[in-house]
Amino acid sequence: MSFLNDMLATIAPGVAVAREKNKIALKALRKIEMRYDAATAGRRGNSWSPVATDADTAAAQRQRLANVARDMVRNTPFATRAQQVIANNMVGDGIIPKIQGGTDTQKKSLRGLFEQLQQTAVLDAGGRNNLSGLQRLVANTLVESGEVLIRRRRRQLADGLPVAMQIEVLEPDLLDVGMWGKRANGNTIKDGIEYNKIGRREAYYLFSEHPGQSGILSRMDSKRVPASEILHIYRQDRPGQQRGVSWFAPVALRLQDLADHQDAQLMRQKIAACFAAFRVTPDGEPEAAVGAASTSGDRFTTLEPGRIEDLAAGEDIRFSDPPGVSGYDEFTRNVLREAAAGLGITYEALTGDLSGVNFSSGRMGRMEMDRNISSWQRTLLMPQMLQPLSMWILQEWQFAQGRPVEGVTIGWVPPARILVDPAREIPPLIKKVRAGFTSRSEVIRSLGHDPERVEEEIIADNLRADNSKLIFDSDARPAPPAPDAQAADKGQDDKKRSDKE
Repeated sequence: MSFLNDMLATIAPGVAVAREKNKIALKALRKIEMRYDAATAGRRGNSWSPVATDADTAAAQRQRLANVARDMVRNTPFATRAQQVIANNMVGDGIIPKIQGGTDTQKKSLRGLFEQLQQTAVLDAGGRNNLSGLQRLVANTLVESGEVLIRRRRRQLADGLPVAMQIEVLEPDLLDVGMWGKRANGNTIKDGIEYNKIGRREAYYLFSEHPGQSGILSRMDSKRVPASEILHIYRQDRPGQQRGVSWFAPVALRLQDLADHQDAQLMRQKIAACFAAFRVTPDGEPEAAVGAASTSGDRFTTLEPGRIEDLAAGEDIRFSDPPGVSGYDEFTRNVLREAAAGLGITYEALTGDLSGVNFSSGRMGRMEMDRNISSWQRTLLMPQMLQPLSMWILQEWQFAQGRPVEGVTIGWVPPARILVDPAREIPPLIKKVRAGFTSRSEVIRSLGHDPERVEEEIIADNLRADNSKLIFDSDARPAPPAPDAQAADKGQDDKKRSDKE
């Protein structure tokens, strides 16, 4: 023990023991840290920024990240392609609803309602997108800005809408991030979001117009909107994270460096394509004398096929040797592989380059990407957008029915996964169903369809085929007996019955 601890031991033994324990624990902690190379604070770790901030403090520049991502999507082809690939795979032609529970009449009514929302733009407050288009708009904004807001707009039944509501998709820029502080009721406001005492969201402070809208000169005041009217959708990467960050954050510099490199290579190619000739005049001979020795006033200003030019005594022609271009493809592929990995998609999907892919490698890469897509669908879009939205729609539908409806829920079926090679991938699905490893409904859902709707269509097709006396190879049911055979069977049954009597 130290001299100070010796003195404390006579006065306050508990304090001395606590100090000694803390010193021993600190020494052990330092030893543990030094066992990891990544914990070094030396020269090799100078490029790291190991700050001990929470998720939202670390993303304090999220607005600048969003602006950078938008600029990249506008001007960088591969950024545009990445956004399209993620949105197309997450949403495709639309994540479709599945009606669960309730009577057949209720299912039919709800199915008709959602088909109307899928086919028309009545749900969009702006009147531009159907339900699938709204899903895609949300996915695009998620990739670009990292987060998106959906606001419910109340309507009247007299407006002629199928439900007395519409929704409005908003960029996160409309969130008044300057709102901070405490309210009189004890609620806390951070980044324009109000939280109650147990951390639940109570309200959002939103501008009525986009802050970047042209022509807005005066300061806009935000309005408090209850959290029950807002859906805040973002990918939560860390515990406690309250807002999202652009998905381009890890790859923005890589893609920008690639764009700058491409511009430099393009200029280099232009220079390499130039075939220039330089005329060297005799030493000491004036230019006028050289020009007078030629019959033409513009010697060596152009190169023509088959041209023969006589040179004066002492003249010489030298051709330029422009630099060659090499290593461009390898560098570009490496950067794009890094960008694809950072975004969670495959290099082939990002670039369209399938030159080094066979069925096995392409399918393996696609399987890994499909896991990311499925995760974004089932942990992001469905729980944060589609399930709350279906609750809103169900509430309005029940109000229109005039009575509460119990036992009815809405599930969601992701879009069909495009098969790389149907001839190879469909037979294993059939074998899994026949072996009892999975159900037909699960396989149908994996292909992006509603099992109940498929069964209804199969029944309707079979009835039409039976009424028209048509038999298809796809119909595995036993063929009905011919009329003569039916009569013969009936006669035999009658004879057997009479014999018994």
